[in-house]
Amino acid sequence: MSTVRNTCLRFLLLLAVCLGCCATFAHAAVLRLDDGKNEIPLDSAFQIFEDKSARMEIADLLKPSSNAEFKPLRGNLNVSFSKSAFWLKLDVQGSQAALAQQWLMELSPVIIDDIRLYQVHPDGSTTVHRAGDRLPFSSLELKHHYPLFQLQLPDTQVQHLYLRLQSSSAVFLRASLWESHAFVEHSSQVAMFMGIYYGVLLAMIVYNLLLAISYRDVALRYYLFLSCVSLLAGMSLNGHVAMYILPDWPELADILPSFLSPLVVMSSTMFIASFLRLHEKMPRINSLFVFAQVVCIFVSLAVLAGYYQLVAPLMQITGFALMMVILPVCLLVGLRGYRPGYIVLLASATWITGLSLVAIRNMGLLGPNWATEYGFQLGSAIEAILLALAQAYHISLMKKEHAQTQAKLLEISQRTEQELDAKVRQRTAELDEAVASLQKLDKDKNDFLGIAAHDLKNPLTSIIGMSDLLRKLQQNMPEDQRQNYLERISNSGQRMMRIISNLLDVNALDSGHLHLKLQSLDLSRILQDVAQQYTEMLKAKDLQVILDIQEGVMVRADFDACVQIIDNLLSNAVKYSPLGKRIWLSVSNTGGVGMFQVRDEGPGLSAADQQHLFEKFTKLSSLPTAGEHSSGLGLSIVKKLSEACGGKVDCESVAGQGCNFMVELPLAA
Repeated sequence: MSTVRNTCLRFLLLLAVCLGCCATFAHAAVLRLDDGKNEIPLDSAFQIFEDKSARMEIADLLKPSSNAEFKPLRGNLNVSFSKSAFWLKLDVQGSQAALAQQWLMELSPVIIDDIRLYQVHPDGSTTVHRAGDRLPFSSLELKHHYPLFQLQLPDTQVQHLYLRLQSSSAVFLRASLWESHAFVEHSSQVAMFMGIYYGVLLAMIVYNLLLAISYRDVALRYYLFLSCVSLLAGMSLNGHVAMYILPDWPELADILPSFLSPLVVMSSTMFIASFLRLHEKMPRINSLFVFAQVVCIFVSLAVLAGYYQLVAPLMQITGFALMMVILPVCLLVGLRGYRPGYIVLLASATWITGLSLVAIRNMGLLGPNWATEYGFQLGSAIEAILLALAQAYHISLMKKEHAQTQAKLLEISQRTEQELDAKVRQRTAELDEAVASLQKLDKDKNDFLGIAAHDLKNPLTSIIGMSDLLRKLQQNMPEDQRQNYLERISNSGQRMMRIISNLLDVNALDSGHLHLKLQSLDLSRILQDVAQQYTEMLKAKDLQVILDIQEGVMVRADFDACVQIIDNLLSNAVKYSPLGKRIWLSVSNTGGVGMFQVRDEGPGLSAADQQHLFEKFTKLSSLPTAGEHSSGLGLSIVKKLSEACGGKVDCESVAGQGCNFMVELPLAA
């Protein structure tokens, strides 16, 4: 049992010694610069020590006790925001074949505030190299857009290199050792790539500037803003802003990447929201984008105020959330029929893929290569080209919509012109009708005045003449002759009264001022009463009246209108009947209406007379048989009064065979 225990103890002791040797070997690993290697990536080659006080100097780290604090660094340095200073140690030994070579250490990216490289020589002396955003570019030892240090390795002895890094932002560091000639070739390739990248962005900016000038589209302006901000952000991250634009403004060059990052996100959301018309298609998503834009503005202002470390997590959360939203939104807009959404989807996916490759490289999950090194540039360049294509497609759609709008406007204009022309023709016809009506009214007025002047002249002349004779000869005039004159004066006055009454009735009917009082009337009684008033006139012309009256025919009409209708018809029958002829008067209940008829044996009516029989001031071809007066208003009054009472009037006549006038009135209930 004790033998087994002793064997286990010996095994554990041997394992501990082996682990200690391995740790010592790892801690003291030396990077050898072998012949034939032009580039040596320094991934996992450093040892790291975190100086939380950020006050230690190189002399403190050269102490044996401090060397024990260094631990191996796996991958590249990638830490979040910290106030600590990070020391990286690298032991380098040149080979015999590489004695005549000079090596360059390139650090990327550029967004580190303070970088110090201490080269400890075998004789104990130290050489210090400095770089970082806080130094003016013009004061750097080697003018390169990334921090670059020149190392002299005079022999094959081990030399110790210490890198001190401190920054107010997140710290990521990737380092490489380059042979001088190989670095020159590499720099030429990078410069060519960067020239192409900047050329693409500048071409897109000029292209969209011309489009923005030509087309009044808000999306074009937002894309122009996005292109300019993306170009400045890329130049800032690559160190070209400090190299070419702000060589003597290190503070501004240092703050520019942090300030431009939220502006890139803000301009992207503004362009996508405007280009995809989210305010119409997806109002809630548009509100989310507006909120993200407000957050970006707040972050940019906070960066200018010096609070980047406080607001950086908020910006990271906002950017990540937008990346999760933008792609589904673009896809959904495309599926809803707006095809440029697919192009924006592809462009956004390319840009997000480039950013993701850089982020994955920073986490150490992918090794350095062109895709991970220049993922942001590649993604943004491809995005700019695709968005330019989307803009071209969008403009073609705008032109198509404009053409359709113009066609609709032309159609509307033509239709409006046709409607206007139709209305003009209608108004012209109405105006012509109104003019004709006015002309007719003017003619009626002239006829009215002519009839009034002509018809009133004779009775007035008769009244004046006979009244003058009575006044002059009344003393010597016999009584029977005086009575004759007075009767003639009375008849002339009654004649004038009938003329004036007819004229007033016509005017009242035309103006609508005639008010009728409808009531139950005995039509047969009214006809008999009116006929009795014509006894003397009938005797004077030896006319015989034949009555065919049905008793008890009650109609609903106005009394005065009914009397005037019968009076005018009977008066015409007497006027146009030759001596010794007959006149038939009848009343009946026919077809549910009350009807009375007046038929004579006069000259009758021609076809031409019947067409204008009931019009005002109509003069018939037939003349009264005894020279009686006719104003041409009687039948017009009969028609209007009959219709006003709800009835109608009609006439049957054959030339040479007399006339038969029929008036229908509604029966009383």
